[in-house]
Amino acid sequence: MSQQPPPRDPRTPFGAPTRDPRTPFGQQSLPPTKAEQFAPPPNRKPLWITLAALAVVALVIWGAIRVGGSEPEPEAAATPAASPSQEPTWPGDQATAPQATGTPQTGARTSVPFTNPGDDAAGTFSIVRHRWTDQGLLLTIKVELDSGSQRLGFFALDNGPTARQFDPSPSGEDYLDGRRISAGETLTGTILFEKPQGDTTVFLAGSTGRQVAALTVEG
Repeated sequence: MSQQPPPRDPRTPFGAPTRDPRTPFGQQSLPPTKAEQFAPPPNRKPLWITLAALAVVALVIWGAIRVGGSEPEPEAAATPAASPSQEPTWPGDQATAPQATGTPQTGARTSVPFTNPGDDAAGTFSIVRHRWTDQGLLLTIKVELDSGSQRLGFFALDNGPTARQFDPSPSGEDYLDGRRISAGETLTGTILFEKPQGDTTVFLAGSTGRQVAALTVEG
């Protein structure tokens, strides 16, 4: 037989909670308990650890920005290279700094190798020294021949506005113009150009009179 609920007290308003008939009169009934009331309080430590880690990362980034933005140290000034010492010249000689290889060279005791296709010859043309006299430009010239055979010829060109050409004049017993030279020989002699003093280009020519080498002399 089913158990009937206790009769409702007519003095109790509708909607009001009824008294538990199992509770003795004069004793208040306890509200129902829930499982959440006995749960331990939430752990907030992970939140603080996360905040501390973020603070450390922010400090590292700020330090990197400060280091990266620092001004670079000034570079040490480059030490200028010492200039090469000039080769001493003989008394009375006039010399200038040597020019690039393959171009006419300037001054006394300069030389240039040459190839003479017309005579199938090759050697070295040198101006041992030069001197300006009352007659003009007096040169001491040396020619070394390594191969072939040729007749020596010379002429000069004034480097001034006139660009005038000069042929050699007799200069004594060691006059070099017109002499013949063969492979393995070295001839040294003088050449005189009766011209006004000034920068001059001196040419060596082969047997046909065609130029094969040139050197310049300052006036």
